[in-house]
Amino acid sequence: MEYRTNSRLVRFPSDTHGCSLKCCLDPKDGRLISVEYDGMVVEFDGITADIGCDGDYLLKSLVFDSMLDKHTWDLPMIQPCRAPAAPHFLGFKLTDDALAACYGIGPLEVRLIYSIEADSLKVNSEIINQSDKEHWINCFAFITRLKAHSVFDFPANMPCGDFDSRSLEPYKPVCAGLVNSCIHSKTDNIDINFSFIDSVEKWASGVWHSETCTNFAFVPALEAMLPPGRIIKCGSLYIQPVPTGNPYLKIRELHQALGYRAAQGGINDGIMYSCHPHGPMDANFPFRYDMFQYADYLDDLKDLGIDHVWLLPIFVHPQDENSYHTKDQTKIDPRYGTDAAVRHFCDKAHSLGMTVLFDYVPHGPSPEETLARDNPDWCSKRQDGSLQIEWNCVSFDYNHPGYQEYTANLVYDHVKRFGIDGARIDCAMGGLSNWKPHGDNRPSGNSVKAGVNITRAIREGFLRAGKRSFITPENFNPIPNYYPYTDVFYGMNLYRVFCELDSLIKGDPARYAELLTTWLEREYWSTPSGYAKMRFLGNHDTVSWVWQAARAVDYYGLETAKALWAVISLIDGMPMIYQGDEDPAWYLREGGPNLKSFFKELFRIRKDYTGSLHEIEYIHTGMPVMAFFRFSDNARRLVLINLSQKQCILSYRQLGIESCSLLAGNASCGGSEIALPPFEYAVFGV
Repeated sequence: MEYRTNSRLVRFPSDTHGCSLKCCLDPKDGRLISVEYDGMVVEFDGITADIGCDGDYLLKSLVFDSMLDKHTWDLPMIQPCRAPAAPHFLGFKLTDDALAACYGIGPLEVRLIYSIEADSLKVNSEIINQSDKEHWINCFAFITRLKAHSVFDFPANMPCGDFDSRSLEPYKPVCAGLVNSCIHSKTDNIDINFSFIDSVEKWASGVWHSETCTNFAFVPALEAMLPPGRIIKCGSLYIQPVPTGNPYLKIRELHQALGYRAAQGGINDGIMYSCHPHGPMDANFPFRYDMFQYADYLDDLKDLGIDHVWLLPIFVHPQDENSYHTKDQTKIDPRYGTDAAVRHFCDKAHSLGMTVLFDYVPHGPSPEETLARDNPDWCSKRQDGSLQIEWNCVSFDYNHPGYQEYTANLVYDHVKRFGIDGARIDCAMGGLSNWKPHGDNRPSGNSVKAGVNITRAIREGFLRAGKRSFITPENFNPIPNYYPYTDVFYGMNLYRVFCELDSLIKGDPARYAELLTTWLEREYWSTPSGYAKMRFLGNHDTVSWVWQAARAVDYYGLETAKALWAVISLIDGMPMIYQGDEDPAWYLREGGPNLKSFFKELFRIRKDYTGSLHEIEYIHTGMPVMAFFRFSDNARRLVLINLSQKQCILSYRQLGIESCSLLAGNASCGGSEIALPPFEYAVFGV
């Protein structure tokens, strides 16, 4: 029904009995004016919903950026314009539990639908084509204008650290490097979380300062053709005032209230080793072991303390391509042996108490391969009907139920044939947009929605075969969509933070330790309890061709690398080392440091003292020392790691303890102080 008022403000909910949160909107133009919560008032200057339509943003809020020729991993560009147009306000529509502010924007009507959920103001959107012709939709921007300066950060994302809007150059945004579900903001008197979740496509996020406001933008990479009279819904924005308490824990609580909780019942602890029978990628797979021969190395891995072996793909692939360019994942490549050889490898791993993970590559094979030719409906198409190609492969549409069932059956078969225990899933964020999608999916649905669907299908394959779930999708992005189907999050976000901070590790290690501690603390608070994260200093990609394109010992230097390996092994999560980290002979480095004894001792200490639980409490030392408490078997352990080349002296008072005893590592306790040598780590009972 139409909602009219003669008052100066529209208040929603109009009956505030039992509701501690309400919002006020301007009846003249529908702008969000304020949000009130527990007596605190936060002032806004509206929420803009701008649409990329037929080659430009209709309100000119952002510079237009077509997604048509982007890569799978590319996010929409956020480049603000200084003088956007105002939409034409059409009035309000009221239902029992929501208030819609309706706008005419070019040929479209846009509705911003306000409701209250989980102590947050929820804002949904509807885009309606009011014209008599079809329109090309490319991106949809939610821009919330806060009438205050703000200190903001991106919990669990990067760039890390705090940013003060007053210090920013006007209209120059700070953007999250990965798909980002929350921006935390602090004004003079209140914390506010701006959370965004899109169940269909990826999105960009960023913050900038204009003349009077701090602007918070979330921009879904929406792609579709919108016929006359049709409606598109795109994402949900949650504005969550936090007058008291820990604002990052409120992010966790919001996501849990929305049903995004950590997967239950799966395997999520232990130590991971990533490898291939022909050796590591950065040495161009120099060895020619089959799986019978490579099984002999399992004894060494067990002695090292490894629990889980992640095998890079061993499926049939062309001679001149690496193993990720698969042709047929139903078949083991003869170069790696027979089915019997793979079964032998898995059986021996199981006899040693270890699990084996296959690495699945769902993005699709070369277009000439049988799987692509026989299943044209699985192949994503461009607008002109031609194939979507990436990495010289067809981009499959993970939303197609036929492909999901094929994939689940593939996994089931591998469990029965070989006894594998889990999966790393390559390209688990979906693929390129499919302009000929299955059913009622839209083109950009071959992104987050598709990535979750293929992850769920692979998980289902293991469950059907009677295995506990052990799934780690290659999803770089710390977003809640994947929580229920991910046993171990693929922690590229922390690796990216290491890359971002690397200039500080030698120049200002105290600042490095502080920024890293703060980032890890906020990641822990804002993600679900029990949500395990994989931790690594390098994987097959990063040692060979992207980001650092180097081994950790070469990039950081040996001692710094060892200290950082101690960090990722003793904080919460699952540490992973890549083939050769323990022995450089694997990547043909003569005279390089052999670290088998280092990792063996480090992993023993992890298992003996920091335990398998996820709880952690960080300490800010103000020094180049990472410090945190771990909890295991009702015991509290203090872990210290020196990230500098100088000895550090820490007082008991500084660490919040009264006494301690050295359990492992290299340090000395005397009086009420602890002396930690350069680049060393130690674990204490307290």
